[in-house]
Amino acid sequence: MSMSNTLETRNRRSGTRAKTTNYPLDVMNKDPLMEYVDEDDKVIGCFPRSEIRRRKENYRIIAVFVFNDKGQLLVQKRSAELKRFPNCYDSSVGGHVEPGESYEEAALREMKEELGIIEPLELIKKKKITYEGVTKFVSLFKCFTIQKLKINEHEVKEVKFLGISQIKAMIKKGKVFLPVFREFFKDLYGDFK
Repeated sequence: MSMSNTLETRNRRSGTRAKTTNYPLDVMNKDPLMEYVDEDDKVIGCFPRSEIRRRKENYRIIAVFVFNDKGQLLVQKRSAELKRFPNCYDSSVGGHVEPGESYEEAALREMKEELGIIEPLELIKKKKITYEGVTKFVSLFKCFTIQKLKINEHEVKEVKFLGISQIKAMIKKGKVFLPVFREFFKDLYGDFK
């Protein structure tokens, strides 16, 4: 028998409270909670990630472009084990904003989880990106590193530092990059032609 639970979280920035609604504890443990937001990026509440996707609620994510001292951008290839976008190319770091986190806190957490590093971040851009019928509020950060990376092999298959022209050539050849990466890359570096 599974127990029901109502969880309340507090957003650290705004101080607003959000509640989940009676999800079994075993579901919550296997399916991380995420905040869903309105069209102005204001928190409405929390649900397990699968429920947010099923209901097509708006939510928050981050992306980080990590550069080396040669100006090359780190691109990751996602693990084949991932349910969504396996074996696709992505930003250096990407992930969901957890309940109560700021975008920057989420970016730092994901950077540590995926690459094993922490670097000072600079916010480049925040935008709404809609795909799969859902609006994602995305903050793109950038940083520079010369640290040795410690890759989380459960999430990341491989990483490479590549020049901008190399990435454009990969896209032209049909390599599959996630929509968020393509959107920001095009904003910053122009068309893929």
